[in-house]
Amino acid sequence: MKNLSFLAGLILFFGNLQTVIAEEPTNIMTMSFRQAQPLPIGTDLLEVGSHVTTRLLDFNEDGTIDLLTGNGQGELRAYLGKQSEDGINFQRSISIYAGSKLKWGNTYTGVVLAPIAGNENADLIVAHTSNKISIHPCKFINRHPVFSEESIEFTVQDNCQGRFDVADWNGDGLYDLITGSFDGAVVWYPNTGTQQQPNFGEGQSFHDIRRAYNAQPRIIDFNQDGKLDLVLGVNWGTIEVYLNTGATHEPKLTAPTTLRWADQGGALNLRSLNGDDTTPDFADLNGDGIVDLVSGGKNGKVFLMQGVGITDHLTELKDLLKANPKQLGIKLNVNEELRGKAFGLLGSMQAALNSGLVPEDYRALVVKDLQSLVADFPHYFRRQKWDLEKTPHMPAFAAQMWIVLFEAYPDSLKNRQQLARLAGFEGGYKAMLENLGVIFIDNNTATAEQTTKMTKLLAEMPRAVWDVETITVKGWLGEGFKKQGISSNTGVNIFSLPLGRPENSFPADAPRKGITDVYMICLAHEIAHNMLDTVGRTLRPELFELKYEQLDYAAGEHVQFHVQKSRGVNWEVTKANFRREGIWDGRDSSWQQTWKQHLESEPFKRAHVRGSIHFFIQSPQEAFATLANQYFTDSQLMLELGVKRWQEGHKSSINQFLLIADYLSQKANSVKFYQMGVGGELKVKPIRLERNQLGKITLIESSETILRLEYQGNVVSKLQVADH
Repeated sequence: MKNLSFLAGLILFFGNLQTVIAEEPTNIMTMSFRQAQPLPIGTDLLEVGSHVTTRLLDFNEDGTIDLLTGNGQGELRAYLGKQSEDGINFQRSISIYAGSKLKWGNTYTGVVLAPIAGNENADLIVAHTSNKISIHPCKFINRHPVFSEESIEFTVQDNCQGRFDVADWNGDGLYDLITGSFDGAVVWYPNTGTQQQPNFGEGQSFHDIRRAYNAQPRIIDFNQDGKLDLVLGVNWGTIEVYLNTGATHEPKLTAPTTLRWADQGGALNLRSLNGDDTTPDFADLNGDGIVDLVSGGKNGKVFLMQGVGITDHLTELKDLLKANPKQLGIKLNVNEELRGKAFGLLGSMQAALNSGLVPEDYRALVVKDLQSLVADFPHYFRRQKWDLEKTPHMPAFAAQMWIVLFEAYPDSLKNRQQLARLAGFEGGYKAMLENLGVIFIDNNTATAEQTTKMTKLLAEMPRAVWDVETITVKGWLGEGFKKQGISSNTGVNIFSLPLGRPENSFPADAPRKGITDVYMICLAHEIAHNMLDTVGRTLRPELFELKYEQLDYAAGEHVQFHVQKSRGVNWEVTKANFRREGIWDGRDSSWQQTWKQHLESEPFKRAHVRGSIHFFIQSPQEAFATLANQYFTDSQLMLELGVKRWQEGHKSSINQFLLIADYLSQKANSVKFYQMGVGGELKVKPIRLERNQLGKITLIESSETILRLEYQGNVVSKLQVADH
């Protein structure tokens, strides 16, 4: 009996433990929000009549969040919060003043409270007319804070107006200024003073972030990991989150993720409601444990969006599937609202799981529930060929569930294998997922030979140098996929073609034709888009810059790029050069034609191994990917073409060959040479390399060629073909 009691107690203990763990965390951020509603103030709706900024802060330090606003005439107001059963309700406003000062200029104004000037209580910090920041020290609290009329003044970037925040960005214990602007630039002003006397020197670019217009920074610990992140309101009505993956003293921001609508999916966008200039701030206003979003904007209206946690999304998805146990695919075709909700729920859970906002123990339970849904509804979520006439959205719906599960954890073989078993991946689909971490989405249309050849080619590409999670074939996914696609961290799309269609990937002056398979070389080209220009910017930043330096070199002496080559052409200098040399007549109306004709004439017709140098300068994202067409068709032939052109006085092509070879070599003293024929038959062999002390390739030794190279700067200055 004692053993039985112990076992029963153990079961009860773990049962209770699971219940505790399963409770959704409270007071957390979210990526998803309900539709925007005008913010009520008593029985009225808040509208200040002019450009309005919004902040959620405890103005009177009574423990309840208040709403602070700045308007387009330099005035500040506080709407005091009052707790109720429904959460926080805001009361009619009171003016915020500093001594007798009731107005800060006459344009767009922002406000923050922070103890920046040596006080125990928060000081009043105002961004306003003439790019001024005014700090009014708090004198004391008497029901409401009393601020000194005398202020500490600083000047910041042009067109800042009310777009700013304060935070200790570099972890030195002092509040810094982070400003946005109408022009979209975000600038950091580190505090070089003391806790009693702030001082801000010259501003510096804030992680090179610049949006088109109206950047509104908010600095908060969005994912609650103890490090400050950036939330950016953007002109077009969207709100971006940049998470900090660096250290407290050395912040490093990720690429942005956009907040989402919870009800309909897609990016949250307020532009149709508040005009330009989204001004986000966050607090749990309805007391449900999930933060809510408030934003003002250009037209003076203020909107509230209730935050939605992942538990709500999961419950709604379960209810949706239970309500549609058999005919969901048909209903998604005819019911646009249902379709938006279904995809929106998956997208919102994907965003939440990817954001770092869901604690690990709770994440495991959410993923387990999602896996159970896949098992319970195999007719919706297992790999199969769908009838695109009756159920055009099911290939994308199933694929989106696979992607949510795939991205829920860091990539691992265990996670890949688990998903493959659960969703019924077989053959080449299974091999691509398990061996390479790639989900191939094609409505099960590709032949077994195609998936086998694809897997072999991808496996022969060094996995560390490319970053692709999904491969789609839109031509096989039908019209439904055009209306409602999928979202993944990284992905490419390829042509809907059979194997066996030939293509010559080389120009007429190549030593011989290089015939390959269109379907397979399209795959190589698209994968190459996610090499140097994506993951390569971190792996080999010097080669990313070199790509642009080579474009500059290939375009001749009269075309001038910026000092940082990746910034592209310096149009002012280039136009002046063309005018001086008599190439251009100086009329704006003739520039584009002159520019194109110049770069498509001799000697520039052979300035790139594959196509027009004009095209690649205008579309630099294609410059590296197109090298893959030749390299994966016939690497040896690409090398020979570079040598032949060098000997004929066209020196760019060999440098372009070296760019892709060096990148694929991963700094090693060998690299793979490829030859891929019609039908995708692939031959691969290792080639020996030697390098100089700077890591540049000085020798290439293949079975057909021995090539020695010397450099001037980053481009080849001498080339010698040695006897084999």
